[in-house]
Amino acid sequence: MDQRNLRTEDLLLLRERASIYAVYGVYIASISVVIATLLVSYVMADAITIEGIMLAQTSNIALWTVDAMPFVFAMWGQYASYRMAREANEFVQTKTQSLREALTKADFTSKAKSDFFAKMSHELRTPINGIIGMSDLVLETKLTKEQHRHIDIIKSSASGLLTLINDLLDFSKIEAGKLELEEIEFDLRDCVEKSAALLTQQAHAKGLVLTNLIQNDVPSHLLGDPGRLRQIIINLLGNAIKFTHTGEIVLSVKKMTDEAKGQVRLHVEVADTGIGLSAKNQTKLFQPYNQAGASTSRRYGGTGLGLTISKELAEAMGGQIGVKSQEGKGSVFWFTANFRKPAALSAAPAPTQINLKGLRVLVADGNIPTRVGLVDQLNALGLEVQSIGNGNAALQMVRSAAGSDFRFDLVLVDMFLPNLSGEELGHEIKSQPETRDTVLVILTSAGVRGDAQRLNQAGFAGYFGKPIQPDDLQDMLKTVMATRSMDEQERQRAGLVTKYTLSGMRKKLARLLIVEDSDVNQEIMQKMLSKLGYSADMAVNGRAAIEAATHEDYGLILMDLHLPDISGIEAIEAIRAQSGARANTAIAVLTAGASDGEIARCRALKVNDFLIKPLDSKILADTLKHYRITSTSVTKDAPSSDTSKSTAPDSRLVEIFIKEATQRLDSLRKAVTSNDAQRAAREAHTLKSSSAYFHADAMHDAATRLEEMADSGQLSKAKPELEKLEAAYARLHTSLTKDKN
Repeated sequence: MDQRNLRTEDLLLLRERASIYAVYGVYIASISVVIATLLVSYVMADAITIEGIMLAQTSNIALWTVDAMPFVFAMWGQYASYRMAREANEFVQTKTQSLREALTKADFTSKAKSDFFAKMSHELRTPINGIIGMSDLVLETKLTKEQHRHIDIIKSSASGLLTLINDLLDFSKIEAGKLELEEIEFDLRDCVEKSAALLTQQAHAKGLVLTNLIQNDVPSHLLGDPGRLRQIIINLLGNAIKFTHTGEIVLSVKKMTDEAKGQVRLHVEVADTGIGLSAKNQTKLFQPYNQAGASTSRRYGGTGLGLTISKELAEAMGGQIGVKSQEGKGSVFWFTANFRKPAALSAAPAPTQINLKGLRVLVADGNIPTRVGLVDQLNALGLEVQSIGNGNAALQMVRSAAGSDFRFDLVLVDMFLPNLSGEELGHEIKSQPETRDTVLVILTSAGVRGDAQRLNQAGFAGYFGKPIQPDDLQDMLKTVMATRSMDEQERQRAGLVTKYTLSGMRKKLARLLIVEDSDVNQEIMQKMLSKLGYSADMAVNGRAAIEAATHEDYGLILMDLHLPDISGIEAIEAIRAQSGARANTAIAVLTAGASDGEIARCRALKVNDFLIKPLDSKILADTLKHYRITSTSVTKDAPSSDTSKSTAPDSRLVEIFIKEATQRLDSLRKAVTSNDAQRAAREAHTLKSSSAYFHADAMHDAATRLEEMADSGQLSKAKPELEKLEAAYARLHTSLTKDKN
């Protein structure tokens, strides 16, 4: 409507201007009539007089024609302006329609080209990934040296072909102006370190030292496209390794000082001690299909596209790329890029609490080998799996299952699913109320920039490349299923679960918290952890544990149930009542004995494990590995917990035990006297667990009976047991101090 009004106004303006020109014509014609009349009057009367003018008008018929000219000009001008406006309108409409058709055709051609490249990328990468994957499997079998060499060549050739295809596809996107960048939260240090790690073996094979240096002021968490950043780094490192024969390669990252508010500008350098470049050859870099020289291309190979793509990527990220080099003295390739600071770190879902057993999963993938392999992996994890090869059938299965006992909890769908694409299938599933809570994960062998943001808004919980590594599969399943407890807005703010999410989650959820009030048990745990190569934060009571779990991310909390201020169960309730991912932190109860009621309450609070004191170091080591707690040093084999063969107890531990046991016995004595059952039970429980380390069976048994009497309300009969406990402690005290002396 606005465009139509605008066109009408333009036509009126055109007619107005044409009318003005017609008026000018009338003026000119009128002046011509006056001049002609005066000339005729002068010729006929030899003077210009009123009588001569009247005579000229009445006696000269030719002047009548001249007198009519202004009126003819005026009529013709109005007609001409109307015709000009009409023809101009028709001309504009014709040209506009032609331009619209041309733009529509261009858009269709561009979309067809994009779709073609996306599908071709998928079709080309799928068999190549299969070749590389099968080569890896064959290399793990028993082979002769010749067979091993042949398989290595096959894998190397397939990897080279995959790199070439990726470069050509990226360059085609750049030429078409279709280069897009993601904006997701990622761990910069992890991205840089893993990029370098991919090429470390290649560098070592040439006898080169590859080092990466990240300055301390560089922030770890950023918003941007980690995949494209990694692509530039790998390209520059690959070139450095290719053109360096001896010496070292250094990858360094620093933060630039001219960053804008809310942004971080990074400067990345790759310095090598390679062959270097002449000033002339430097001018040829960063151009398509160009290398430093023809001899370089013949000797070292390559398409010459890598640096061109890197240049476009750096510029797309708001940066630049360049080189400083001297022939024979090495090169320093550098680039800058802009990233945004995340407003707040999104809470990565804690996956360790999700039980995968019995989870109902649908795998929708048109590639039969890929589908079968994924189904086998899922079945091995204890999931109930069905699979299908096309989109329409998958949608029917999901809808049919929604009203039955076999309701799908999770759908793993290939992006390029036949008949109905993975994205279209996701839209259909999320559009129906009965299937809306189904968790969706998109799998693709040919990811396109911009997919992540669009799929996140469409309701997908995860986005992963194919094939998913076996080490990532279980974590991926647990992490995407953890998003089911979020509302949709919270899930979208957290973003898609990707391989970068898993990497960051493993780093953030690697710490251990031990909640233990006994100094003896604390010392024992610290020593065991130290021998195993771990460290832990300590909380001495329930409130301290709640405070720590509120402000820090932990991979595992070892919780004693008998604490001095509030019980361990109350502390667990408070942790589970928190908002966000920290409410789902893995918790293992650490106790010398829990009642059936306590165990039932713990299970209701989704406690993950129950560990019995005294804790076997092998069990502790297995538990820490299960929850992926990061060790602080190289982890040794777990030592046997059989201390009967050990020498005298640690002197510091003896000192702590004697001090604590004396205090707790005094507190227990007062609790029995005042009939304080709760206090008596807590002190007896602690003495029971700490005495077990010294194999003081008599003291352990007496403390156990006292705890039971306190729990059953029979403290009035506890005096004989208290005397037995004191006597047992006296004997242990004598034995320990004698050994110490």
